[in-house]
Amino acid sequence: MQGGRFPDIVLPTLDGHITAPATYRDVPLVVNFWATWCEPCRREMPSLEKLSSLFNPKDLLVIGISVDSDHNLAREFILRYKLTIPMLSDSDQVLSNGLLRIPAFPATYLLRRDRTIARTILGARDWADPKMVDEIEELLAVHRRGYNQ
Repeated sequence: MQGGRFPDIVLPTLDGHITAPATYRDVPLVVNFWATWCEPCRREMPSLEKLSSLFNPKDLLVIGISVDSDHNLAREFILRYKLTIPMLSDSDQVLSNGLLRIPAFPATYLLRRDRTIARTILGARDWADPKMVDEIEELLAVHRRGYNQ
């Protein structure tokens, strides 16, 4: 699927509001599929939050997509860890299991501005690790805050 086009994201937030694909237009995305029952997912979430803080949201946006069927569990997790990245819900797994056929969680998609998939990463990572940040910058043609060109 690398190089292919990522499906338009039309998913609700964990509070039930629908998020239109245009909300994220022209911004490279790091899209992370996760669940509260997935220990590696829970472990990597703070580093996704840190990654998000390294970039201006107009340059790169980190989005979490919970596959939990119980929105309350996901909301409690977000509150406990003080996560601020946008969180959507794929509780029926139409996107994760249906369209994308994700074999395991966590699964992360690095998406270019045109929504082509630069890379798919299965398994947990330290997203704030300098080598990972460098790779994201290179693959998505973005620069972290304070970068002098």
